[in-house]
Amino acid sequence: MSNPEDASMTFWEHLEELRRRLVVIAIAIGAFTFLSLGFSRPIENVLRFPMETSINTILAGIIDRTVGIEGSMMGFLSVSLKAGASIVEAELLKIGPVEGIMAYLKISIACGLLLASPIVLYQIWAFIFPALTQQEKKFALPLFLVIVVFFVVGVIFAYLIVTPTVLHFSANLFPNMANRWDIEKYVNFITRLLLGFGIAFELPIVMAFLSWIGVVNSKGFREKQRYAVVGIFVMSALLTPADPLSMFLMAVPLIVLYQLGIFFAFLLERESESYA
Repeated sequence: MSNPEDASMTFWEHLEELRRRLVVIAIAIGAFTFLSLGFSRPIENVLRFPMETSINTILAGIIDRTVGIEGSMMGFLSVSLKAGASIVEAELLKIGPVEGIMAYLKISIACGLLLASPIVLYQIWAFIFPALTQQEKKFALPLFLVIVVFFVVGVIFAYLIVTPTVLHFSANLFPNMANRWDIEKYVNFITRLLLGFGIAFELPIVMAFLSWIGVVNSKGFREKQRYAVVGIFVMSALLTPADPLSMFLMAVPLIVLYQLGIFFAFLLERESESYA
């Protein structure tokens, strides 16, 4: 049950609470960003990981850890995948005197945001939660957790699958040309890709919310699938770097997630009918 004092807070008191929480968020991000400045080597390894791995290596590792490699068909598949694995033959360059500094700062800020995200999410949650009704509070925590999980899954999918695929594809084009990439552009590419996939994977949650507030029901989503596919490709082009492969690698999972969103909307409609 919410505190009665929360309901009686004035506009200025709410504004003051928001200011305090924003200050806490800013301090947390600043502190973790400053902390990240001292870990340049691990951060560099994280950046280079997509260049030094491939989908083959990842799949082979999954097979080794789950099935095993001793005298089985899956073991043969694991060996075959490892044999076909390759790293990206590319060199990261600092084109100008400030390129390395800017890339270093961007990476540290991104790490600071990532490390501070639990504090940021808690502050947002603590500010919004008292204003919810009892019925809304019942769904708020599960919804909050689902939003976080889908965002994390999107980021992991982009980091482990999409980024290595796009980098390998790009590096193998025009094989007679050397791959020398500007480090700042490389950092921008990875950051945009991870953030774009994290946001895009929230599609089922958005669809369920639209169904919950009565804008579109599950039947309406099914009837508009053709338009949704076109919209997904447009959104994929906006959220990913300007290359067809990363757009395609986002669009295909989003089409699957659209079907999941229809299912979520249907479940919410059933839940609403049970309370009616």
